[in-house]
Amino acid sequence: MTYPASTGRNVDEILRCIDSLQLVDRIKIVATPANWTPGEKVMILPEVTDEEAEKMFPRGVDRVSMPSGINYVRTTTKYQ
Repeated sequence: MTYPASTGRNVDEILRCIDSLQLVDRIKIVATPANWTPGEKVMILPEVTDEEAEKMFPRGVDRVSMPSGINYVRTTTKYQ
């Protein structure tokens, strides 16, 4: 987040980034998508097996259907 001082700062974006960094530090197996805000869906990392994901998020894992028929993108809002 380095840019010229003449550009100004968006405090909401800085706070959003801090929230994201704290979440992925606390829950090591997720990533936040662009423009994510607290409470929205996070992505479960691909290296996590379906069994591990179900165990870690017993209240719900959503699978995103892909044109290939392989559901490798998984999200959850049940991380809190």
